[in-house]
Amino acid sequence: MSQPRRILIWLLLAAMAAMVSYIGFRGYLNPDFLINFSNSFYC
Repeated sequence: MSQPRRILIWLLLAAMAAMVSYIGFRGYLNPDFLINFSNSFYC
């Protein structure tokens, strides 16, 4: 496999991993979840 093709594959994998991480953190840090999480420590 040529070097430019290998770099392109790694960049594509990194972009997909970043997208999955972004979606995961966005769902995890939504306001409803954070409010319920803080209320669980308060009560």
